[in-house]
Amino acid sequence: MQIKAILRNCDRHICKFVAAALVLFALCPSASSADDSHWDGVHYIPVPVRFGSDTRLVMPESFDDSWERDSDVACSLLDARTLIIRPRKSHIEQRLTLRGRTTGSLYLARVSDSLPYAPIIRVSVREPSTEGTGSGRDTTDVIQFLKSMMSARVPAGTTVSKSERILIDQPPYRMTAEEVWRNGPETGIFVRIDATTPTNVLPIVPANFVVRIPELGSLRAMSAEFFELSPRRTSTRAYLVYAR
Repeated sequence: MQIKAILRNCDRHICKFVAAALVLFALCPSASSADDSHWDGVHYIPVPVRFGSDTRLVMPESFDDSWERDSDVACSLLDARTLIIRPRKSHIEQRLTLRGRTTGSLYLARVSDSLPYAPIIRVSVREPSTEGTGSGRDTTDVIQFLKSMMSARVPAGTTVSKSERILIDQPPYRMTAEEVWRNGPETGIFVRIDATTPTNVLPIVPANFVVRIPELGSLRAMSAEFFELSPRRTSTRAYLVYAR
């Protein structure tokens, strides 16, 4: 079963968050051209721009976009999936956040004129190979386990334990484990993420959280109730899924 089929079958309340889950796909080597980019949920999508030129960013679905400093760029839609970006000045370096309108997926991009310029950037989502062990764990199992966590439905055979372990305590974030679910090769951790310096908007993205627990395997999926912390919202619950 493909991820899209899973999302079609989930109820609307849970699907809203599951679709936005940042699944940590392994970045596979590719012989694709320089203007192809594969979103893996960990690394920023490189979007090169050049003053006086346009860059066309082609996404895998229609989207809404949010810029750190939208006054630096002029943007327009060529079609529902293509954003035309033209810098208003030189020395561009900022973050672009896009949310897919179909799946709710969150995409993060680095827009910079220091990157090798290409006029067209095509973005796709690369799923991991199911061959081998560990990083090849079937994505369907991981997503189903994440869905169960987010809907508070404990799968058969799962052991549940409480925790107060601090996983990250480094400004501007503190991440504290609250509950652990174990079921075969999957382990799910319910965490609370707090902003320790709640003066800015802080994105909740996998690239900002390096939580290695070797005995649990690799971190394969992450989602949160809110994907930004701010002075008005200083904490959120999040979900981590590890798989061996």
